[in-house]
Parts: sequence; structure tokens; C-alpha cells
Amino acid sequence: MVKENIKYCTRPLNAVTSSGKGPFVRESSGLVKQVSMADAVMINLGNMSAGLALYTGVTPYVMPGSDLVLASIIAFLASLPQAYVYTRFITKVPRTGGDYVWLSRFLNGYVGSIMAIILMVESTAYFALTAFFASTAINNVLTEMGVLYNNQAMVNLANQVNPYTDPLIAFAIGALVFGIIIALNILRARWGFKLITVLGVLSAIGTLLAFAVLLANLSNFSASLPSIENLMNVTVTNQKYFSNLSDTLFMIPFLALFTYPWMQAGPAIAAEIRGKNAVKYNVIIALLITFVVVTGGYAVMYALGGYSLITQLYMNGGFGNPPYFIPFTFWTVAMLLAKNELLSLIIGLGLISWEFFVLAYGVVVFSRYVFALAFDRVLPDKLAEVNPRTGSPVYTHLLDLILTVLLLGYITFIGADNALALYGMTFLGALYFALVAIAGVVHSVKSEKNPILLVASIIMFGYFAYLTYVSATNPDFGFMQPNGTPNQLTLDFVIGSLIFSVGLVLAMYFYRKRQGIDISLAYKYIPPE
Repeated sequence: MVKENIKYCTRPLNAVTSSGKGPFVRESSGLVKQVSMADAVMINLGNMSAGLALYTGVTPYVMPGSDLVLASIIAFLASLPQAYVYTRFITKVPRTGGDYVWLSRFLNGYVGSIMAIILMVESTAYFALTAFFASTAINNVLTEMGVLYNNQAMVNLANQVNPYTDPLIAFAIGALVFGIIIALNILRARWGFKLITVLGVLSAIGTLLAFAVLLANLSNFSASLPSIENLMNVTVTNQKYFSNLSDTLFMIPFLALFTYPWMQAGPAIAAEIRGKNAVKYNVIIALLITFVVVTGGYAVMYALGGYSLITQLYMNGGFGNPPYFIPFTFWTVAMLLAKNELLSLIIGLGLISWEFFVLAYGVVVFSRYVFALAFDRVLPDKLAEVNPRTGSPVYTHLLDLILTVLLLGYITFIGADNALALYGMTFLGALYFALVAIAGVVHSVKSEKNPILLVASIIMFGYFAYLTYVSATNPDFGFMQPNGTPNQLTLDFVIGSLIFSVGLVLAMYFYRKRQGIDISLAYKYIPPE
């Protein structure tokens, strides 16, 4: 039994909960076990965002000697200790909120609550940015389709869907898509999970077709170079680049912070997953698929044009150049090499599906973290309510919608260029994972006496301590500027998040105290399912 292993007692819990002033809002979460293995794997794949790692998340930052295949392999291997820790914890404590529950029970309740709230603030900003900049992917796809196939109508439409020139359109698209996703989750909880799976399948179809097109063109890529130079406004030179370990290691934090470590989605919905195997294996299966897609994507690009040429094109066209601003990426090259309008469009839709895939998983995961906090009485009880007919935590979804739309409005107001600074909050995610690793160390020493968990947690902590430092000091991540000072917008957001989170937990502590409830009691028990 889980509670026996971590030396917690269930009998007093049942007694105090029935009195109405126990540690939890009620004796059962009210959530339903309706998530299949496929759904659980898909939500993790959306969390890890493999397809977007092949877009503009990583490649624009390459150095002359950066071997992305080797960097991806190293980043994957470095994520395995974390995968072990998460798999171990999800099988022992499969509860809604995942690593929040582990952190608050195995390390410190208040630290866990404060950090979970900070993570949710950072995640809401990330999802708002994703919703806003999803129009960039739409713009790229429409522009490339229009230029490649001489369709001026598509080019004209693309010009209307540009977050840099028309932020109101980007706001409208982001708010509409996010609103639809929220609505589906409110109407039926299982619709939210099925939407994730459907978007995951569409993303997979586009990704597989892109791989097929690139592999089919391995022998004649050079013939397409003039088209690439024209479309992306890059000039291929005779400059030669050779990989080296220093530049390769430089890329690991980009891969680490963009894709592999984000494996908390499955654990966050663990109480709703059907079957022990689905609970146990969803993290590692998603991680392996992500590894194959990301590493394979970089490998096929190198096979296509050779390391030197592809590195040159990444460096000179990774962000996109005028007049079309189409970046040199796995996706845009596959669309060009398809040489078939329908095939190019399907590949482009695959890329756009990845953007929406991320939003769909985010809606579900945000609601479960907030639900878990409310179930522990750290947030208002209303946020722990579940509609008995739909199985949906309606009020958490409505909170998510309100916060995201407000942030979308803020991004629209400050402009796309300034909004990019909000990505600088990434180091908070790395810090959160470092604390989960410490919880793993504490639990392995005090309760499990598990040397493998101890070693894995120690390695995980060292890795995320390093990633926290890099993401907070490397200007490419947005928090620190090239002159060595923090970006003021990002700094304000980080400090504001910390003050808000600490203030909220303190306010709820005193509010519950007046009700005769000690919220610290919740941290002594594993929540009921």
C-alpha cells in the first residue's frame, strides 16, 4: 500500500474528513478513470512538443560546430534519471497533480504549493504565448504554399495572419482556439482527452509524411537548393563547418528545456488513467517516441544536405528572412520538397496541429494542478468541484480561460517582440524539477531506502541545477540580456509570480485557520482518488 510505504495513516484521515474540516475538500476526488494508454502517451507527447523542436524552438540557435543529433542523444540520456523518478513516483502515488503531490508530501508542503502555483503562472504565460504565436506557424504555412504554388490568395491571407504586423488577429485566433478547447473540456472531460489524441494523430500523420518526403529526396536535394535560397532568402556559400563537442554541448539546454524534461503531463492526470501498465509506462513510451522523432528529424536533415550545408542554412535562415520570413526547418523543407500542393498542405497542417496539440494538453494539465491545490484547500473549494454529469472540473477550466485571455490581451498590448521576453521564465520550470529531484532524494533516504531512486534523484538534481543556471544566464533564453542585466519585463513577471504565489498561500492559510482548518494537515496524507 502506498500509504504504508510512506508511513501515513488512513484511519485518522477518514475520521477528520467526514467531519467537514479535514485536510481535503471531500473523501473522493470525483474524477473518473477514463484515460487510456493512448491518451496518456499522447498527453505526454504534447507536453514534450517533439514536432515543435523540429520547427523554430532549437535550430535557429545552432553554433558552427553544433551536432544536433549528438546533442539530442545526450539530452535524452540525461533525461532518463528523471524518467525513472517520475515513473517510480507515478506508480507509487498515482494522484491528480502528479509532481505537486510528490513535492508537497515528500519535501515540504508549503514549498510544493508555492512552486506549483508559480509553475502554473509560468505555464499560463507559455500557453498564452503559444496561442498567440500559433499564427506564426499558420502564416509560414500559408505563405510557403502561396509562393510555391503561385497562389496569391494564400499569400494575401498569410499577410493577414501575422502576429508581428497584426497582433489583434493573432489575439483573435489564439482566443478562439483556446476557447474551443476549453469548451470541449467543460462539456465532457473525456472530450478533452480525445481532442488531445486526435490532434496527436494529425500531428503524427504530418510528421510521418514530412519524414517520407525528406527521405525520398536524399539523392536530389542539391537540385532544390536554388528554390530554398529563393524562398528563404539565403545564399549558400563554400564555407565549411565541422562539429565539435563544445558547440554540441551548448545546444543541450535548448533541447532539454524545450522538449525532453517536460514529462509531468501524464503524472498530473494519473488518478484518471485506466490500467496499471498505462500508469507505469506512459512516461517512458512518450519519451522514447519523442527521442525518435527529434533525433530522427535532425538526422534526416543532415543526411539530406550534409552537416556543413544544413548547419549553414540553420544559422543563416533559422529565424526566417525578408521578404517571406519562412525559416529553414524540417517542416518548411519538407513542404518545399513535396512538390505536390495537397501533400505540402497536409504537412503544413501537421505543423499547425502540433501548435494546437500543445494548447490542448495544456488546458487539461493546468486544470489538474489547480484542482489538486484546491483539493488540498490551498485554493478555494470551488476550484475542486467536478460536474457529476460531465466529469469535468468546470471552474478550473473557466479560470484557465480567463487568465489566458487576459495574458493574450497583455501580449497583444505590449507587442510580439516584447512578448518574447516572457519565454525567459523557463528557468522557473527547471528550478521546479530540481526541487522534485530533492523530494526524490528525501523520500529515497527516509522511506523507500531505494539506492536506484537515490542515485537517479541526485543526478536529476545536478542536471536541473545546471539547466536552471544556464536558462537564467544565457541571453538566448530571454531572462538575461546580452549586457548581463535581466530583461525588466521578465524580471517583473518572475518577481510578481513569486509575490503572488507566496501571498496567496499565506492568505489561504489564515483564511482556513479562521474556518478551523489547518491546511498543513493535507501534506501529511496522500489525497484520495
